[in-house]
Amino acid sequence: MGEKRGDTGKLEIDFDSSGCLEVFMKGQWFRTTSREFRSFDGKRRITLPTETKLGEVEVKTETRDYYGPVYMWGTNNAIKPTGSGKIISSSLRENFLNIEKRFYD
Repeated sequence: MGEKRGDTGKLEIDFDSSGCLEVFMKGQWFRTTSREFRSFDGKRRITLPTETKLGEVEVKTETRDYYGPVYMWGTNNAIKPTGSGKIISSSLRENFLNIEKRFYD
């Protein structure tokens, strides 16, 4: 029954989640998880290493804006981006936040 709500188990990840995932809110960039990154309706970027010198500490990175699809949180339901600067919520996210709140209170 969960598949009718878009809860198909494995979430589609259309980007390299091994990089530094960031979203732009309140005038600055915030690092986030891949689950929130894919559901954020606003500016997103990924920083990935481009060159690493073996035996040395130097690692060069490249940051690119990400223009991929936006999904409702916890589902594979793609939505039309509006640029709201918020995470697109779903009933799954509300349940998750309620459980998390009870756990930490």
